[in-house]
Amino acid sequence: MADINLVPQEEKRTERFESLKKRLSVGSAALLILTAVFTLGVLVFFTTQVSKRTQLIAQVEDNAQVINSYKSTEELLVVAKDKSAVAEKVLTQRTDYYQTFNGFAKLVPQGIYFTDIKFAASKIVMNGKAKSSAEVAGLVSSLLTPEGSKIVSNVTIDTLTADETGTYTFSIAAQSAKQN
Repeated sequence: MADINLVPQEEKRTERFESLKKRLSVGSAALLILTAVFTLGVLVFFTTQVSKRTQLIAQVEDNAQVINSYKSTEELLVVAKDKSAVAEKVLTQRTDYYQTFNGFAKLVPQGIYFTDIKFAASKIVMNGKAKSSAEVAGLVSSLLTPEGSKIVSNVTIDTLTADETGTYTFSIAAQSAKQN
């Protein structure tokens, strides 16, 4: 049997056009919804990134303030370190008089009397009196021993004179062993 087409051709075209129109409307609505969701996702992402950026900028500013507060402390430490290094250098170059005099007390033979002892930089000048030249020689010998070399070095007798009573006056120069 042959199909009888009772619907006119014009109406079929209109139905196809309407069907196509509905499909396009549904497709464009789906595309619009998809675009809206994507746009909303981008907006949320951008907002979170801006928030993170703002937090990072605030954190950087806080850290910069902390670092700036440390700068003055660091400057003080550098200045104090420089000054303490100079002070340490001065202290190490100073003669330890207590040790020096204790060492001299052990080395000076009987019969030797000092009239004065002068410390100038690293040089020591000792003036004194002795009953004999042998006692002066004993003093010089004791200063040249290993124990004496801990206190002085380069020992020289500058003057040695005797007066009418037989008392010898001497002047001995030496370098402080600490300065060598």
